[in-house]
Amino acid sequence: MLCFSLVHFIIWGQEIEQLDKSLKDATTEEQRFKALLELSDYWSYQDTLQAKKYLLQAKPLIRGKDLLQGIYLFYEAGFYYGNNNPKSQAIYMQAEKYFKKIDTKESYRYRAKLWHNYGALEQQKDDDKAFLDITIKHCIPYALKSGDSDLLMSYFTDVGMLFYNHKEYEKALEYYFKAISLVKSPEQETENLLWAYHNMFDTYYMQNKLDKCKEVLEKSEILLNKLPSKKLAALFYKNKARILIKEKKFDEAQQAISAGMKLADQYNLYWDKFALKYEKAQAYKEAGDMVSAKKELSELLADPRGTMSKSRMVMINEIAGMEASLGNFEQAYRWTREYKVLSDSLGALDFKKQMAVLETKYRTAEKEQAINLLESRNLLNRTFMISGLVLAGLIGLWIWYALNARKKRTIQETLLLKQQREIDVAKALIEGEEQERKRLARDLHDGLIGQVTGLKMNVERIARDHQGKHHQDGHTHHQMDLAVVTEQLGAVILELRQTAHNLEPIVLKNDGFEEAIRHFCQQMESTSTKINFYARGLESLKDSNIELPLLRIIQELITNAVKHADASKILVQVGVEDNFVLIEVEDDGKGFDPNQIRRNMGLHNLEDRVIALGGKLNIDSQIGEGSNFMITCQI
Repeated sequence: MLCFSLVHFIIWGQEIEQLDKSLKDATTEEQRFKALLELSDYWSYQDTLQAKKYLLQAKPLIRGKDLLQGIYLFYEAGFYYGNNNPKSQAIYMQAEKYFKKIDTKESYRYRAKLWHNYGALEQQKDDDKAFLDITIKHCIPYALKSGDSDLLMSYFTDVGMLFYNHKEYEKALEYYFKAISLVKSPEQETENLLWAYHNMFDTYYMQNKLDKCKEVLEKSEILLNKLPSKKLAALFYKNKARILIKEKKFDEAQQAISAGMKLADQYNLYWDKFALKYEKAQAYKEAGDMVSAKKELSELLADPRGTMSKSRMVMINEIAGMEASLGNFEQAYRWTREYKVLSDSLGALDFKKQMAVLETKYRTAEKEQAINLLESRNLLNRTFMISGLVLAGLIGLWIWYALNARKKRTIQETLLLKQQREIDVAKALIEGEEQERKRLARDLHDGLIGQVTGLKMNVERIARDHQGKHHQDGHTHHQMDLAVVTEQLGAVILELRQTAHNLEPIVLKNDGFEEAIRHFCQQMESTSTKINFYARGLESLKDSNIELPLLRIIQELITNAVKHADASKILVQVGVEDNFVLIEVEDDGKGFDPNQIRRNMGLHNLEDRVIALGGKLNIDSQIGEGSNFMITCQI
C-alpha cells in the first residue's frame, strides 16, 4: 500500500496555494466572486473566521444577478452547516428560489447540491425517508439536467447508503456499482468515487467479506493520494483501523485512528471524528479492555451535539453488554432499560412522521381542489355566453379522439399479441431444442461412447495377443492394420466426447458464463484463426435460463465465422451494463449479403434465440469486407 500519511500535509499546502492563485489570476468580477467563495468553503472546515472573511468579500460582487445571489446563499448555508443546521436549511431554501428562475446546467448543478445538503441534514434528524425522497425527487433529476456525472455518482452512492442503513446490503452494492460505472476516464476519478469506495467498504465489512474490504481499501488509498483535497481521508483511516482490529493488530489500529482524528480535526469533521472514536472503542473492546471501551462510548453519548437515535441505541446496547461483562449488573440493567425506552420512542417517532406526511399530503390536496374549483367558477362566468359552442366542440373532439385512440389501441394490442406469440413459440422451440441436446448428450455418453470405447479396448487386446504370439511379416502387417483401427477409434471417441460436451456444456455449470465463452474460443482457435475475447460485468449474470441461450448464440456466431467466413481474426466482446447484455462478434472473413443469406442459408435459429430473449440483432456485412454482428438483450 502507498503511504498517504507522508504526503498529505504537502498536498494541503498545494490546495490552498492553488485557491489563492485562482483569486490572484481572476480577470473578471465573476471569476473573483467564485474564487472567494471557494476559499470560504475551504476555510469553513478549519477556520470559521477566515471563511466568514472571504464570504463577506464576495457579497458586494453579486451586483443583483440571480445566479450569483443563489451561489452566494449556497456557500453561506454551507458556512452554517453542522453548526446551526436550521439556519443552514433555511438559507438553502432561499438559494433555491433564485436558482429556480434560471434554466442552465450550472443552476441545476447547484440545485442538486443544495437539495443534497438539505436532505443530509434531514437524515441527521433520523429521517432516512426524507433524505431518500429528496435524493430521488430533486438530486438525481437535477444532476441529470446539469450533465454532471460526478454529482450523479454521489447521489447513487447516497441511495446505496440508505439501503445499507436498513441492512439491504445487496441492494446497496447494486447502487454503489451503478455509481462506479459512471467513471469512464481517469479525469472522472474524484472525491465522489472515493465516497463510493468508502461506503462499499462498509457494506463488505458488514457481510464479513474481508478480502473484498482489502481490495476496496487499496483502491481508496491509491485514489486518495491522487486527489488534492483530503476531506475524506479520515474515513480511510477508520476503514484501515477496522481491518487491523479484525487482524488483532490493536496497537496499529489505534495509530490509524489517531492519524484519522488529526485529519478530522484539521477539516472540522464532527461525524468523521465520531466514527473514529467509535472504532477506538471497538479496538479496546476486542483487546479485552472493557473499561477504556466503555469510557469512549460514554463520551460519545455525553457529547452535547448529540448523535442520531439509531447510533445511540447501538452504543447504549454495547455499554450494557460491557457493564454485564464487568459484573456491574445493576448498571447493565439501567442501560438496558434506557435502550428499550429509546427503541420505543424511535418507533413512535417513525409513526408520527408517517402520519405527518399523510396529513401534509391530505391538506395539500384539499387546497389544490379549492383553488381548482375557484378557477373553474371564474372561467365559467367569463365564458357563459359561448359555453354551449365550446362544449359541443369538445364533445365532438372527444368522440373523435376516443374512436381514434380505440382504433390505435386495438392495432397495438394485436401487434403485441402477435409479437408475444412469436416469442412464446421461439422460446418453446429453443427449450425443446435444449432438452433434446441434453438427451442426446446423455445417450452419447452412456450408450454410443461406451460401446465404441469397449470396441477400442477389444481391438487393443487383440493387437497385444497377436504381438505376443506371432512375428511373421503377414502378422506384422495385420498388427499395423489393428493399430490404425485403434487410432481411428480413439479419434472417433474424442470427437464424440467433444460433441457431447458441446451439447451440454459442463464448463458453464462448473466455471460460469465468462469461462464457458473463453473455453469455446480456445477450442475454436487455430494457427490460421486468431480469436480475441473481452468480457465486462458478466459476473452479474446469475440466471442459467439466460446464460445458456446467450452461450448458444455466441457459439453459433463464432462457428459461422470460423467455418463459413474463412476469417483469420475474430473479435468477441460480451458485456453487461445497465441491465443490458451487449454481444459483438466481428470477423475479417469473406462477408456476405445479409438479405440474400437470410433467404438461402438463413440465420433462423440465431434470430429465434435472440427473439426469445427479447433482444435485437443487427448485422453489418458486405461481400469481401468481413462481418459484424451486434446483439442487445435487456435482462
